[in-house]
Amino acid sequence: MRLAAIDTSTALGSVALFEDGVLLAEDAHRVSNAHGESLLPLMSALFEKTRWTARDVTRWAVGVGPGSFTGIRIAVATAKGIVLATGAELVGVTSLDALAFGLTGGLVVSLIGAGKGELFVQATRGEATVLAPTHLRAQDVAARLAEVSSGEQITVAGEAASEVDWSVLGGRVELVAQPPHDLPHASAVGRIAHRRPAGDADGLEPVYVRPPDITMPAVRGGDGRLG
Repeated sequence: MRLAAIDTSTALGSVALFEDGVLLAEDAHRVSNAHGESLLPLMSALFEKTRWTARDVTRWAVGVGPGSFTGIRIAVATAKGIVLATGAELVGVTSLDALAFGLTGGLVVSLIGAGKGELFVQATRGEATVLAPTHLRAQDVAARLAEVSSGEQITVAGEAASEVDWSVLGGRVELVAQPPHDLPHASAVGRIAHRRPAGDADGLEPVYVRPPDITMPAVRGGDGRLG
């Protein structure tokens, strides 16, 4: 099976190609919010390197967030468009799952910057979700994890961990912020997608966790006044 994975949920945009579960090629660039301009050229260069075309891909995997609202929309729309054109399978993977992929033991926490002094947070213990994806103020993260932990070692993935004061948890915290646990990577998205069944491509939606800042204008009534 040939699988292509993409993730643009953070400042890091990445693409990875797998064949029968083996990573063949991966490329990643930090481009802030310019993924709309950079994603397709990044994909094209990697396909050229492996001599693949989009129609050679059996399954696509895409990072669905949380993270950058714009970045998530770009990746999901791109993957859904390709799947619609080629008939390939599609699997969505959250950025928090991708960030923590491969980490084991005790409580495993994923952190991604959410802006405005907040972080997207998830905590798992083995296969169990201890804290479902949520957003918290950076100053509240350690205290919230203290509530859900049971005295065990806590492994924290993500470069956003530097925004948190971990002193309330004593020496129980190990920070893991080196690649591939700095930000979500397409290679982790792809490895997770290999293990999951394909879903309904039409029904795949971004995982924002926090509603976007943009609000719809109020509807005008028949008299022209705002309702």
